[in-house]
Amino acid sequence: MNVPMDEPLIWSVFDSEERLVLAISNVPGEFNFARLPDVGADPLFCDFATLQCYTSEVESEALGILTKSRSVKQLLDYLHDAGFRVVEGRPQVAKIARL
Repeated sequence: MNVPMDEPLIWSVFDSEERLVLAISNVPGEFNFARLPDVGADPLFCDFATLQCYTSEVESEALGILTKSRSVKQLLDYLHDAGFRVVEGRPQVAKIARL
């Protein structure tokens, strides 16, 4: 996967059931958990990406993949290899429930 580093990019990551589970940017930042961390917990910084997790079901797997990655390209490749679908672009809401 070609990852230019001169501009901020965002990728949407979907699980095998096509649920949006992560959003990733190539801007250094934090791993943002889906659930609030315990009070006093230190943030988890990454020097090559910012991750927003949307479901706690994939947090530990995504965190494991992040810790073995050394670049955004490697992170995206590892996610793909783990069965996730990675799409360049901001997360899009496909359908909105109407009550």
